Amino acid sequence: MRRTIITGVLGAALALTVTSPALAAAQPTTGSTWTAKTDWSLLVDNGRDMDRVVDGTTKTLLAGEAFQRKYGSYSADGRRIVYSDQGKTGFGAQIWTMNADGSHRRQLTSLDSEAFGPELSPNGASIAFQTQGAIWVMKADGTGARKVSRDGYYYGTGISWAPDSTRFAVTRGLVDERSGEPYDIEVVTVRADGSRETALTRTGGDKNSPAWSPDGTTIVFSQSLAGENYDLWSMKADGTRLRQLTRTADIAEQDTVWAPAGTAIAYAAWAQQTETTPRVMKAKADGTAAKSLGVVGYPTSWR
Repeated sequence: MRRTIITGVLGAALALTVTSPALAAAQPTTGSTWTAKTDWSLLVDNGRDMDRVVDGTTKTLLAGEAFQRKYGSYSADGRRIVYSDQGKTGFGAQIWTMNADGSHRRQLTSLDSEAFGPELSPNGASIAFQTQGAIWVMKADGTGARKVSRDGYYYGTGISWAPDSTRFAVTRGLVDERSGEPYDIEVVTVRADGSRETALTRTGGDKNSPAWSPDGTTIVFSQSLAGENYDLWSMKADGTRLRQLTRTADIAEQDTVWAPAGTAIAYAAWAQQTETTPRVMKAKADGTAAKSLGVVGYPTSWR
């Protein structure tokens, strides 16, 4: 399932009345912020702007219009960001790069199709990104772009590199010939050159946004089984030890990013029945001790 930003007035989103007790309990008290002082910087795509959240303080790095996604990914050293943006044309997102403070913006791709969701490999050599239903890899300077996904399959949202930069995790599904809709979406790993595509899950249903842990041992992803809401699950990087992290009957969770130390995760959560704007949550790596960061949107990178 493709990620969908639920639109609304940003300033009012945090003041919405939420009927779900679990989400209501996670919301901050009016006027409060998440104040724990840690050396972290979180990029958040709110469906219009790219925000940088540092120790509870939010700064907009890139401003846009509604539905102009601003997915951004830090380099391993935190100095650069690769991101998707429509640029000055306002039509057809492409892949760009800039300094971490938003300066020196440069367009990397000029494809005929929309390009989005870039992820810079940990070694800084390659960028994996998506076009509609396909995965591409190019050099970090934007040269040598080529499609590495297999034809005839649906490739869902979210790419996550392994720490050694040799492969990445993504979701892949079959496509119904009549409706064109994907089904049986599973988490797979693919080598950087497109070879050795390996399925890690075989449970059917709908999955998205896999996230590889910094130590390379664990992958967290979002899964909906039998039409239920999306919960977070984890597994070992070889697909074993599948474990459900969240069990929130009225709340959907997806788009996980890992803290650099691997001790915590951030993700988007929203009450599906009331369609509130997603809010960014932080939890321990095992999904416990979840709390709202007082920010709306989808987290995309944590450094």
